[in-house]
Amino acid sequence: MDTQRITIRLSQHDIHSIDLFVRAGEFATRSEVIRHAVNDFIKNYANNIIEKAEKIKKVQELELAVKSIEPYMKK
Repeated sequence: MDTQRITIRLSQHDIHSIDLFVRAGEFATRSEVIRHAVNDFIKNYANNIIEKAEKIKKVQELELAVKSIEPYMKK
């Protein structure tokens, strides 16, 4: 996997939390913690977008169904 270096600014509290994970042996480096967090965020955010899109599709299908029966409702 090709990687690139980026620079981010984090609060001291976040850096301390990251360092605790590293010292506890959960991750080898700060970078590993951040990569893991970014990957989790992307997966979760993508799933949220997919769920929203599915809900929008259902609403559109319901609207279409209502429009298709409206002529019969007016009689």
